[in-house]
Amino acid sequence: MKRCFIFGALPVKRLSVAPGKGDLIIAADRGYAVAAEWGLTPDITVGDFDSLGSVPEAENLVRLNVRKDDTDLEHAVMLALEKGCDDFVVYGAVGGLLDHTLGNIAIAERIALEGGKSLFIGDDCRFTVIRNGAYELPVYEAGRVSVLSLSDVSHGVTITGLSYTADGIALYRATPRAVSNEFIGKPARISVEDGTLLIIYETQ
Repeated sequence: MKRCFIFGALPVKRLSVAPGKGDLIIAADRGYAVAAEWGLTPDITVGDFDSLGSVPEAENLVRLNVRKDDTDLEHAVMLALEKGCDDFVVYGAVGGLLDHTLGNIAIAERIALEGGKSLFIGDDCRFTVIRNGAYELPVYEAGRVSVLSLSDVSHGVTITGLSYTADGIALYRATPRAVSNEFIGKPARISVEDGTLLIIYETQ
């Protein structure tokens, strides 16, 4: 898999997963300043730069019109997909404005529908979206995990290694039945046979 790190506009207190050799780094608007705070030089910088406040002197700059349909972050993801990336780590895109966070969940769903995987990392929580697949969770002694169906119905949902388990159940978009589960210090796994799941969990 080809991995891409994308930096959004929100501050990043810790870089728990860092780029490695060969990883693509993209800054979305004010994400250029966020990446710079960690000593990182983006391979591509994209945005209308309304949140950064000025157009940076960056190589491989993609300047967008302020009046546009897609967000800067969505444009960054689409560029990465075009370059063959299928493994995304996204910082600075969890929290802040609710509409932007919901929009970023939709972007994570788009990545899953394209056959890729993603991890959106915030200071207090992380989220990912899986489609007809599985996700291995980190081992934490405590903390919450919530699973929500982004499909009208997700079939064959199995949850192991958490306080509440499930074996092949159906989860419905309009009926949240897997919210506020708990880590118990064991390897945990969430899978779905047919459907799309949003997995949100606390970080430590």
